[in-house]
Amino acid sequence: MISPVVLILAAGEGKRMNSSLPKVLHSLAGKPMLSHLLTTVKQLKPKKTIVVFGHQAKKVKETFRDSKVTWVLQKKQKGTADAVLSASRVLLGSKGPLFILYGDVPLLRIETLRQMQRSFYQEKATLTFLTTFVKNPTSYGRIIRNTAGEVIRIVEEKDATAEEKKVCEVNSGLYLVDCQEVLKGVREIEKSLVTGEYYLTDLIEQFLRKGKKVVSVVADDSQECLGINSRLELARAESQLRRRINESWMARGVTMRNPDSISIDADVMLERDVQIHQGVVVTGKSRIHKGAEILPYSVIEESEIKSFARIGPFAHLRPGSVVGEGGHVGNFVELKKARLMKGVKANHLSYLGDTVIGEGTNVGAGTITCNYDGFKKHKTVIGKNVFIGSDVQFVAPVKVENGAWIAAGTTVTKKVPRDSLAITRVEQKNINGWVKRRKRSRH
Repeated sequence: MISPVVLILAAGEGKRMNSSLPKVLHSLAGKPMLSHLLTTVKQLKPKKTIVVFGHQAKKVKETFRDSKVTWVLQKKQKGTADAVLSASRVLLGSKGPLFILYGDVPLLRIETLRQMQRSFYQEKATLTFLTTFVKNPTSYGRIIRNTAGEVIRIVEEKDATAEEKKVCEVNSGLYLVDCQEVLKGVREIEKSLVTGEYYLTDLIEQFLRKGKKVVSVVADDSQECLGINSRLELARAESQLRRRINESWMARGVTMRNPDSISIDADVMLERDVQIHQGVVVTGKSRIHKGAEILPYSVIEESEIKSFARIGPFAHLRPGSVVGEGGHVGNFVELKKARLMKGVKANHLSYLGDTVIGEGTNVGAGTITCNYDGFKKHKTVIGKNVFIGSDVQFVAPVKVENGAWIAAGTTVTKKVPRDSLAITRVEQKNINGWVKRRKRSRH
């Protein structure tokens, strides 16, 4: 097979999203919508990937500044055929197959694209397009076939007869087409009398009329080829994508308790024998190593959890945190840019921010690193095998050396030497009979 050129149409405003953000930049499982499609088509090893953009062009291009794509500006959005025509200059020298896809169709699978490729070559087609079956085909173009099962035309909703409206096979608008043929064909497409736009769907009827080979491939899962045009459709797509992500990880040896309640972003990496309980959220490029267990309702953002560590329940790891092998981060513990080495335990009600904690240290309940002085953040460095009692505050910048003990209720404001005890509590004073005297004085 010849490596294809990929053309992604992403210029639309997305008015039904009712948003100041371009539609293709709306987040889906932790990544912009368009990013999912770019990741998928990269597996085709295309000669070139071209993105036609328009609405808020600067913002879209800046978001994907590290992507190796060719950008084509469609100044006025006058329909899908016009979008292809706007890319004609960068397509002129291209020969062979051209995928025409949409930036708002993020659930498309690589297997489906490869199926289209096989059909294109085996059938020696000029154009292969993707169809699917839906329960409610209203508003979609219906696929009309002859008795031999060949596509003879696509009928739009407004033009369909009562019998044709019963057809549940619809056009997805996704194409694999001979590059030079499509460049000639789009120039012949006429403007819609209803909308004043130029539609790529007219290409199929044009090619059939000219006797060119047009074939279709049916997508088994209708969700993967339907576009996102509203917040409701975005929510449905995200639900579908997250289910797909979870099923993929479970197939690779990850245990998920009540997976429908678990939210794993697309770029998260999990290793075998990780256990994730209900209500857990893992975002960004977090990595969880083998045998780690994430207990219910914990949130892990852009962090790393080493092998056999135990997180939660109700723990919060903010970006830049690392929990070492066999470490424990318990209920209502928050980490922020905290690096906990092997075997560190912080089991209860603590905030550990901008800190490094050495191997084997135990962090008592209610421990807080006071990392912000009102102007900038400061770092707390705690050594190995330190014992930290309950209700301790570390006023950063501060350092605690290996083997030190910090008494409960202590506020640490200066360096604690190796194997020393730090204690700042006022000595306890018991006043005998004080309560009785106090009560008498109030009568």
